[in-house]
Amino acid sequence: MKVIIKRTLEETLRISAIILVIVAGIAGGYIVGKNLTFVEVPTYAEFANKSLIMQHLVIFFLMNGAILMGIVSSVCSGLIAGEVHEGTIRILVSKPNSRGAILRGKIIGMLLGCFILMMLGLSVFYLAETLFGSFDGSVMKDLLSYYPAYILYGLIVILFFSSLATLLSCLVRKKVIALLPMMFLVIAVLAIPVIVRIVLGMTGREEYPSDLFYLADLNYQFGSLFHWCCNLCGGINGTSGQLSIPAALLNIFKSFKLDPDITHKMNTTMIMTNNFIPKTVLLGVYGALTVINYLISFVLMSRKDV
Repeated sequence: MKVIIKRTLEETLRISAIILVIVAGIAGGYIVGKNLTFVEVPTYAEFANKSLIMQHLVIFFLMNGAILMGIVSSVCSGLIAGEVHEGTIRILVSKPNSRGAILRGKIIGMLLGCFILMMLGLSVFYLAETLFGSFDGSVMKDLLSYYPAYILYGLIVILFFSSLATLLSCLVRKKVIALLPMMFLVIAVLAIPVIVRIVLGMTGREEYPSDLFYLADLNYQFGSLFHWCCNLCGGINGTSGQLSIPAALLNIFKSFKLDPDITHKMNTTMIMTNNFIPKTVLLGVYGALTVINYLISFVLMSRKDV
């Protein structure tokens, strides 16, 4: 099994994936560093919160979003389907390794490789953020303090996406057939619900027509998991105006118009956390789905006709 782990690790850490992660880290660090260098805000707290919110969004949508989800989906979609399509699965099963050991070795190698790529991306992102930005030591300390949260969320992404892609890879005989649903899932998490909310906003609706939409809003669900991770390191804080951005892009906050008779001001809004689906429930559901996906994958692998 050690040979399978090593081979899968090498396939995961291919040059193209490493270059992609490094380029994304540099681009993300540049976006956060440069965009905030010339932003004038009245207080240190507002500047720090604005910096953190932009960093959170870049991590969610780019580093632990499109890049990490895409890499995990691509690698795992070919774990078994790629071997079947190329005919190498017969060589693997003919050696003194059980089918369960083969799949286990591939999963371990893939998880190690994806974790290394995630850490590389976050490290390059932070270095680029430091080089391109003009943050003082206190702000940089605040920015760095959330990295445990990003690592934890990245692990959630790796485990769930790898489990589903592995299941699909055990079901089909070609990598591309397993990869297409995973690419749609990435888009469903990062883009489709955001576009739907923008369209609803253009029609004058600030809320979904029904709360059932939250059950299909993967952007909100993964945003809530990301928010839960960030809460372990201090939460996502800011003024109502600053929080309106993650509210629009992640749906993790909801705005409420306050009564002007009480506030003595017109058009005053308050931002509150959107807890329609409790974060612990989401964590339990996605954790259970991850375990179930892997268990089914092992069953399918044991019965697979090669």
